[in-house]
Amino acid sequence: MGFLERAIRRGVSDAVGKAIGNAVTKAVEPTATELANKAAAHIDSATQSAARQTPRATSGLEGAFTNLERAAQGYATEAAKNMKICPNCEKPTASDKKFCPECGCALPEQTVAQGAVCTSCGTQNTIGTKFCQECGAKLPAAIEEDDRKARKDAAELARWEELLAPFPKWNCGGSEFNIEEYDPGNFVFSAGFDGNIAAAQRAVEQYRQLLLEHGFRQAGQYPCKEQLFKRIDGIVYNVDTEHCFEGDPDRASIGFCAREPYGGFDYVKPEPKKNRDIDLKDLKKFFKF
Repeated sequence: MGFLERAIRRGVSDAVGKAIGNAVTKAVEPTATELANKAAAHIDSATQSAARQTPRATSGLEGAFTNLERAAQGYATEAAKNMKICPNCEKPTASDKKFCPECGCALPEQTVAQGAVCTSCGTQNTIGTKFCQECGAKLPAAIEEDDRKARKDAAELARWEELLAPFPKWNCGGSEFNIEEYDPGNFVFSAGFDGNIAAAQRAVEQYRQLLLEHGFRQAGQYPCKEQLFKRIDGIVYNVDTEHCFEGDPDRASIGFCAREPYGGFDYVKPEPKKNRDIDLKDLKKFFKF
């Protein structure tokens, strides 16, 4: 296989993936790959022939990619008419099933293709798009995805009372919430902001303010605003917002645990020693003149 054909195959693969979208790719991948291989060989042959005849081979190649992408979109739409995607494990399955054969979760009533039909104007849109290409209305699949994420986030926040009861509940935005216990009694809560780094940073600042309003404060020998503490029934609780973005910059991760700050919760900085002038009367107590 020559360099040009390898490059074309990569381009074809990207075009097919772009057209189909992640949810459908796994189900149609074998056929799509076969189409891509055939198209790559055809485009390679046509391009080499065109290069010998005209300097406009590049524009012909771009046209071929455009046609391929349209063909992939059409194929994905046809395949999606008889396909449902599990909202839990994302496994594609036949449209006549009511429950996912992989995890047992209830499947949506609509097929993937039906989820891309605009309820306002009836246009069948490309699989994987969120808004109608004709009128701009939000598509049913996108609405269902947003609702599913909201339900999942609500369920995760419902665990807060069980796992993070001493701390004020997060109400600072974001999505895809997750509470994880990485060591016994040590938890991390995280919230995603879909690429908006500034929004993630603002959310952390808002949560720090919420902590202060609930009686958390700086403490210990080395106090800082990123480490806040509160004593409740004799136990000192700590919220760590110092290492929020050591993973993804658009995902806020906050640590929760019970621990004393260095030097103790009630640490008080010692007063500096005062230098006083030597008084002659004081010396007379020790020396005779």
